[in-house]
Amino acid sequence: MNTLSYILLCMLVRKPCTGYELKQYLALFWEAHHSQIYTSLAKLLKENYVSIENDEKHLQKKIYHLTEKGEKVVNNWIQEETNEPSQKDEFLAKIYVASILEKDTVKGLLFERKQHQLKILKQNQAKQEQIEQLSDPIEQKRNFGRSLVIQRRIRICEEELRWCQWAEEQVEQLK
Repeated sequence: MNTLSYILLCMLVRKPCTGYELKQYLALFWEAHHSQIYTSLAKLLKENYVSIENDEKHLQKKIYHLTEKGEKVVNNWIQEETNEPSQKDEFLAKIYVASILEKDTVKGLLFERKQHQLKILKQNQAKQEQIEQLSDPIEQKRNFGRSLVIQRRIRICEEELRWCQWAEEQVEQLK
């Protein structure tokens, strides 16, 4: 089973979800296309790690539920050693060659990065506010791990914004 399949099962521990919802939740920490998600879900269904419930309002919408077998697989996977995170950041590749770029080009790259980070920061702050407004203790508990991930994302954005500010100051000092 691939890592995406394990992660989808982890997402379903919190609550049953549609494929679309899974895509939204995954975006916090994992990049996957809809086609990858639905292919993985089909395999998980075939292996009886998930079950499907049809949405009463939207008949074509499927809600995926974690089965007992799926929960056992998640528990086993959690015990395995975690791989090092991978990093792909096109922006950093461009900044790496800042020495050959015009000052305004570097400043433009940093400006774009700040705008992107501000957008992600606001999105995650809104998600965190929604979680903080939950009054049901069961829902609060279900969202605890999600809240931890969102808080990490917020802190990463804030640090990236501080770094961009510092980098802009360095660019200004260049002669």
